[in-house]
Amino acid sequence: MGKKDYWVVWRINIDSTVSRSNGRVVPRQLAVEKPTLDELVKAASTLGLKYEAHPEKRHPRHWFEEDSAGCLYVYKVEGYGRRSLIKKLAQLVKSSRRGG
Repeated sequence: MGKKDYWVVWRINIDSTVSRSNGRVVPRQLAVEKPTLDELVKAASTLGLKYEAHPEKRHPRHWFEEDSAGCLYVYKVEGYGRRSLIKKLAQLVKSSRRGG
């Protein structure tokens, strides 16, 4: 798998407790508090994406925080950019937390 074949989606990218300068990608209204890797995996599965989960990986800016470990390698698909994919994943995680 070459580096250009996938996007890295970190849990921090959709975490409402993290500032944009520290790694959050989506607006705070779309973000959720302390998302889990399982929630991201479930959202990626719902979208029918090909991915690999890496629970041991840590975001470069938060390498010292164990509770923020975990990322997905999502294979690139037609019709999505990295940010639009992360927004869609955040929407799915948020709606699953609301129960629907």
